[in-house]
This record gives sequence, structure tokens and C-alpha cells, in this order.
Amino acid sequence: MNYVFRGCGAIPGGAAESAADFRDVLVVPVPPETIVFGTVADPGDLPRILRRLESLGMHVESVHRVRELPRTEHRALG
Repeated sequence: MNYVFRGCGAIPGGAAESAADFRDVLVVPVPPETIVFGTVADPGDLPRILRRLESLGMHVESVHRVRELPRTEHRALG
């Protein structure tokens, strides 16, 4: 399932990709906001992913399920 996480605070682009339960991650800084797109294999992992994003410096304000992730050549391969 694909999700978009929106919040404040910058996180390193490659840092969010290291979790096995969070794939195809794309971090888009739009100061003062950060938008993170990614595929979550099991929705039960969402609390762990939220804690990880928070530990990286992002204050997550919203999470939404989306049909498709944005297509970009800058997407990290997961």
C-alpha cells in the first residue's frame, strides 16, 4: 500500500529508505514542510515507520493512503 506522510522538519533523503518495511521511498523537502512517499508492506508497520520518521527529525502531521506514488527518476530503489 502506498502512503504519503506530511510534516515539518528535514530528514536525510537516504535515511528513511533503510527500513525493510518501507520501500520505494521518496523524500521531498518543501520548506518548511517535508513530504515522504513510500510503499508500506503491512499497515501494521505504520506506527514503527512513524516513530522512525520522528526519530530522524520529522514531526509527522498527516498520513494518507494514495493509489500511486509519484513517478520520478530520483526515486530511491528499495
